[in-house]
Amino acid sequence: MVAKVLILSQNDQHHHLEELGFEIVDWTRGLQNLVMEVSHDKEILRDGGLDRHDVCIICASMDDITAEQERGIVKFVKKGGRLLGIHSATVVDESRTAYINLIGGRFTHHSHYHEFEVRIEEKDHPITDGIEDFKIVDELYVLDRRPKEVQVLATAYWEGRAQPLLYVKTEGEGKVLYNALGHDQAAFNTFAFKRLVIQGISWLAGI
Repeated sequence: MVAKVLILSQNDQHHHLEELGFEIVDWTRGLQNLVMEVSHDKEILRDGGLDRHDVCIICASMDDITAEQERGIVKFVKKGGRLLGIHSATVVDESRTAYINLIGGRFTHHSHYHEFEVRIEEKDHPITDGIEDFKIVDELYVLDRRPKEVQVLATAYWEGRAQPLLYVKTEGEGKVLYNALGHDQAAFNTFAFKRLVIQGISWLAGI
C-alpha cells in the first residue's frame, strides 16, 4: 500500500521551515511506498483538502489558522488521518481549542537557544528504535499543559521538570505525533532529530 504524505511548510519571522520541508522530502527518498507532496498554503487544511492524503506533516506556526482550517485538520485526523506536528506546530492562538486538543498542547515559551540533552523515555517504540539519549542545540519548548492521553517518548529537563518533547496519541480513528524539536539548521543536521522524523513518518504511514 502506498501512503500519500502532505508536508505543509511555511516560513515565519523566527523559522525557515520551508527548508525543513524540502529536507524531509530528501530524507525519505529511500523509503518504499511513500509519495511526498509539499504545500506552503494552509488552505489545504480546509475540509476535504487532505482527503487524498494519509499523513499530514505540519512544519509551520499555526497562529494564523482560520476556523475552517482548524475544522478541516481535526476532521481529517478523527476520520483516520495521521498528523505529525514539528516544533512551532504548537504555536497557535488560544482560541483554537479544537486544534490545541488535537496536537496535545499550546506553546507558551521556550528556553534560551542552547545545547541540552534529550532523554529517550521509551526505547522500544518504533519511532525511537535505535536512538539513545542525545544532545541538540535548539529551543526547548514549554507547553501550556501536560498533554493528556499521550505516550511520551522523549523529554528534556527545564524549569524544574521533564518537558515532553516527543509524544504520540490517538485521536478518533487517527494518530498524532508531536516533535517539539527543529528550530533551525543546527537541529535539522542533528542525526537523532533526523532519525526521529524519518521513523515517525514511517510509523504514521504504516510502512
